Amino acid sequence: MTHNTKGSSENYIQKTELGYDGFFKVKRHTIQYPKFSGEPSKIHNREVLVREPTVGALVFDPVNKKVLFTEQFRIGALEAKDEPWVFELPAGIVEQGEDPKTAIQRELIEETGYQVNDLEFIGQFYLSPGGTSEKSTIYYAEADLSHDGVHGATGENEDIKTHCIDLKTALGWIGTKTISASAAIGLLWLASKNK
Repeated sequence: MTHNTKGSSENYIQKTELGYDGFFKVKRHTIQYPKFSGEPSKIHNREVLVREPTVGALVFDPVNKKVLFTEQFRIGALEAKDEPWVFELPAGIVEQGEDPKTAIQRELIEETGYQVNDLEFIGQFYLSPGGTSEKSTIYYAEADLSHDGVHGATGENEDIKTHCIDLKTALGWIGTKTISASAAIGLLWLASKNK
């Protein structure tokens, strides 16, 4: 049996406590939901890291067969005792009321110096739904990737280095901890399209 119920979150959440309210929020929900057997689950607690929606772009140079990545310090990788500088898609938070396309165009200029106008929708994904509400939209764009450099919004404490990486090299990073999950999703989409 699979779940096809479309119940709202209010049907499953009995109580919510705010555990932390900073750059992120952490909520603790007391929940109960229908199990696959049809019986109700036990009433239990789940914590969730609450994040605003995010958006990223796979920027590809079809002439030189290069992909644009950002590299920056990431606290999650440090916490896992891995190399804390991770290669990712240019990305950022979608502000309340903002269109994801507008958000990624802004982020691309801030993080990479590249301006793109034509964006192709790749998809929307929950990157780690067992612990966070973050939902990410990913787009595809093409550009002449002739330069890289160091970028970022100084007011947001960003220190971002861009890299124009050969597509074959980038595809070899899939399945490693070198790139983020959204970068791997974008690369797999690109490989499937034979662009």
